[in-house]
Amino acid sequence: MSRYGELSVHRWMLRDGVRNEAYRQAINKLVKPGSTVLDFGAGTGILSIFAATAGAAKVYAVERTEVADVAREMIKRNGFADRIEVINADLEDIRLPGKVDVLMSEWMGGFGVDENMLAPLVMARDRFLAPGGKIIPGVVAAFAAPVSLPEFDDAIEFWRSRPHGVDCSLIASMTTQENFHTQADLTTEALVAAPKMMWSHDPYTCSLAEADQSFRTKLQFIARRPGRVSGFVTWFTAEMGDGGVLTNAVGAPDTHWGRSLFPLDQPIDVTEGMAIEFELHCDPSLPGSCEYYWSASTEGRDVEKHDTRYGRHTRSRWSPGSALP
Repeated sequence: MSRYGELSVHRWMLRDGVRNEAYRQAINKLVKPGSTVLDFGAGTGILSIFAATAGAAKVYAVERTEVADVAREMIKRNGFADRIEVINADLEDIRLPGKVDVLMSEWMGGFGVDENMLAPLVMARDRFLAPGGKIIPGVVAAFAAPVSLPEFDDAIEFWRSRPHGVDCSLIASMTTQENFHTQADLTTEALVAAPKMMWSHDPYTCSLAEADQSFRTKLQFIARRPGRVSGFVTWFTAEMGDGGVLTNAVGAPDTHWGRSLFPLDQPIDVTEGMAIEFELHCDPSLPGSCEYYWSASTEGRDVEKHDTRYGRHTRSRWSPGSALP
């Protein structure tokens, strides 16, 4: 079963007021009375309910996992079973009676493309969106920056300290090969260098070839202060189409996404003005997931490489004070 078939994941999203309000406001702006709407990856149906509340005459809520049963009950209890049709199927297998006026989806992972849903979104646009139709959200851009996370460094050092006289260094090396959703309460002061954009996608113009590929970036950061780099954090910004922006950026209000952390085996001590090289590959894998390669280097230090394809790919959550796997 996909992790999106588990209610625990959807509880995170349903309690994310920043996310939900950004979508609600955009839907209220772009869905007109009488509109036909496709909600791709509908989950528990909350966005579909927003669309019906805004006046949509028909909403197709497409959800491929078992949580579609929850969506049906949620929609029924909110009085919209006559206008929202839940379709429990893969997007590729569905047929609709006509084009839709609005295509909406909460397709973003921690830095946009990492849940492998951009290509299906583009396919939904090409198959189902009417000429002149609207897409929620619009342009989604991804950013990265080197970050100092003393709590993370301390946790890794714990595994290397022979706790209780046991060599646990294997746990440390395995942990630093994982990509984490970190819920750490980060401020911009934790960033050792200014953020840089990795890539940007406009759902109105993005081709399927562009969406269904390995997303790659090579960035050079210049340290703006002395500090210790624990790894690199990534996030997204999404233009919602109503003038608003939804983001999980460092310094922005907290969301269920947190930030995605690509850690280092050993933290890098840098001085002001030092160049820090970072490379990231995000390779679409199974539905809803990707595999990753990342590397980092500075002057006088060999390139450090990580690749989740050579081990059990794990995406974990981490927050200060939590035990690392």
